[in-house]
Amino acid sequence: MERDIIEEMFAERVCNPLEWFKHSRSLLAAARSTRERADVLIDVLEKSDLENVATMLYGFSLENLFKAIWTLEKFGPPHKESWETVASFPPELKTHDLVKLASMVDADLVKEYELSLSLLSDASTWSGRYPCSLRGDEGTRVRWPKINDDAEAIFKAYSKPFTTIS
Repeated sequence: MERDIIEEMFAERVCNPLEWFKHSRSLLAAARSTRERADVLIDVLEKSDLENVATMLYGFSLENLFKAIWTLEKFGPPHKESWETVASFPPELKTHDLVKLASMVDADLVKEYELSLSLLSDASTWSGRYPCSLRGDEGTRVRWPKINDDAEAIFKAYSKPFTTIS
């Protein structure tokens, strides 16, 4: 069965690791800018909220990075003649859980960064976007700058496959 143009465009985006990586890199740039802006704020509450937004953006960046790595392993680089796409969203990628996504990339990554990945997931799903979770079971929100430092370290270590693809 032949795909129509919309299906073909979707298949090329969803299966292209470079598309996922470019989006990850853009989100990383936004996280860094937001973090820098939070550092100059005097109002403690606004600074805290902006730090949560930066952490959310770091979480989004890592989510896209992990999905980029998974699609690279699953479909290969798009410049290969044998590159084949599918016009459906892979079920493996239908999650925002960074611990789960990281485990698909490297089990050692989870061992080293499980707490930070969990907190980044929280920031991505609620604490960077809203003042409370849906269930209200979050207790005290954690603001820990090391989480963002860990996100930077993870990005640096795991973005290397994309520096050799053009």
